[in-house]
Amino acid sequence: VSAVRGDDFFSRAMSKIESAAEKMKQLLIDLSPMIEEYTARVCPDCRDVCCKQRHGIMNEQDMRCASALKSPLPVYDPGRPLSGACQFMGPYGCVNPRWLRPWRCTSYFCEALLAAMNDGPQKKSRRVSALIQEIVDIRNGW
Repeated sequence: VSAVRGDDFFSRAMSKIESAAEKMKQLLIDLSPMIEEYTARVCPDCRDVCCKQRHGIMNEQDMRCASALKSPLPVYDPGRPLSGACQFMGPYGCVNPRWLRPWRCTSYFCEALLAAMNDGPQKKSRRVSALIQEIVDIRNGW
């Protein structure tokens, strides 16, 4: 039995994490235009915006992914009320690319958004669901 050096083990572990993060990033890049087709129809007419500051704050897993991608972490406004609109909400949606947003921002679908998906082409909504499941499987493997 040969001993494994700690730095070799760490290097292999980091390589796996970076590979998983890159895979999730690509899946989110692929997913984003599909979700945006729905949000472009649903969100402009919404009176109670889902994008709240409390949802826009990364959790530990989100930060681990961003760090593995060597992306700078967002700087949060500590004075902003958690129940208020997210600081990253721009006039046309989030100013951050989907792959750099907290997972809860991408994985949350309000009733109106789900209805739009159910009323639209089922092939597309199945593709959205499949991509989300792929991301969930990777995140659960961390």
